[in-house]
Amino acid sequence: MPCIGKARLDGSEKVVLVSVGVAWPNGISIDYEENKLYWCDARTDKIERIDLETGGNREVVLSGSNVDMFSVAVFGAYIYWSDRAHANGSIRRGHKNDATETVTMRTGLGVNLKEIKIFNRVREKGTNVCAKDNGGCQQLCLYRGNSQRTCACAHGYLAEDGVTCLRHEGYLLYSGRTILKSIHLSDETNLNSPIRPYENPHYFKNVIALAFDYNQRRKGTNRIFYSDAHYGNIQLIKDNWEDRQVIV
Repeated sequence: MPCIGKARLDGSEKVVLVSVGVAWPNGISIDYEENKLYWCDARTDKIERIDLETGGNREVVLSGSNVDMFSVAVFGAYIYWSDRAHANGSIRRGHKNDATETVTMRTGLGVNLKEIKIFNRVREKGTNVCAKDNGGCQQLCLYRGNSQRTCACAHGYLAEDGVTCLRHEGYLLYSGRTILKSIHLSDETNLNSPIRPYENPHYFKNVIALAFDYNQRRKGTNRIFYSDAHYGNIQLIKDNWEDRQVIV
């Protein structure tokens, strides 16, 4: 069901803000000055906005025909959006309170034009508990508001202390020729890879065969042996991606 919602950075306190009248809301942007949330719907061909905190006061900012609006960004007095149907892919601008008077900033960008975002140093302000020593977290520090944070692990799993990341007992490793990746053995719903992927064109060109040395325990590292058909050798590397060497 298409919707627009919000949640804390750790995924908690989920709230659906918009669930009616949206079909393909793929562009989203925040107006920090006026506390508004804008979105662009590629199916309804509209740019709309609501109050950021309450979800109320819904307004249509721009509606068109023969358009393919894919993304929207807000900064200052203007909104910017990508339109893949206009002039073979264009980026356009209009006043956020009356976007009918549009200015085309770029054309001929092609049908692959998708997301746009605005960077401005004025927006980069404020701080939170994650700014100091990563909030005490070993890997990820996710701010939850009110000076609270949650630690998480991009790879591995969170220990009982709530800050440390532990290595998984096992995982499936596979080769993508130039990169080594991993997936969980039993939890196929967990999309975080057990170990971080590794890619290095100086070592990996066409990795074919893989083998493990399991002698080292969880707190240590396992050794990975692999053959590379491009280099014509067999190499060794630890699964923390250190101490690589050519064996044969």
